[in-house]
Amino acid sequence: MAGVKNADFYYGAVLSNLFNRNVTPVLIESDANRQIYDITTNNNSYLLYLKYRSNKTNTKTKGYKSWQFSFSEGEIIELKQMLNKKINLQIVLICGVKKLSQSEIAVIGREEIEKLIRLGKRSFTISRQKNSSIFYEKQL
Repeated sequence: MAGVKNADFYYGAVLSNLFNRNVTPVLIESDANRQIYDITTNNNSYLLYLKYRSNKTNTKTKGYKSWQFSFSEGEIIELKQMLNKKINLQIVLICGVKKLSQSEIAVIGREEIEKLIRLGKRSFTISRQKNSSIFYEKQL
C-alpha cells in the first residue's frame, strides 16, 4: 500500500481545480519543495510552478491571513531560465490551513515573478483580509 504525503493534498487541490475545468496538466518536475506542470488550452500553453504552505503565518492584525513563501537559490535560477525562454509562466501558491477545505490558491503572473527576481527577493508574504477575494503582496 502506498503512503500519502501532506503535499499530495495541496497539489491535488490544484490538479482537481484544473481537471474540473477540463484542463489536463502534465507533470514536468517534482521535488520536496515544488511541482511544475505543463498545461495547454485552446488559446495558450503555460507552465505552472506550484508551491504550498501547510499553515498560515500568525499575524497581529486581526482579520488577516498570511502565508510566507520562500525560494531557494536553485529555484530562483530555474525561474530566471524559464523567464528568459519566454515561457508563459505562472506561480501557483497553495495557502493551506488546518481545515484543508478552507485552504486557498493564489496565482502570481509573469510581471510579479519578474519583479520578485529584479528586487532580489527570495521570500515574500501574501495576505488576504477576511471576507476579501483579493490577496495582497508584502515585501514584493
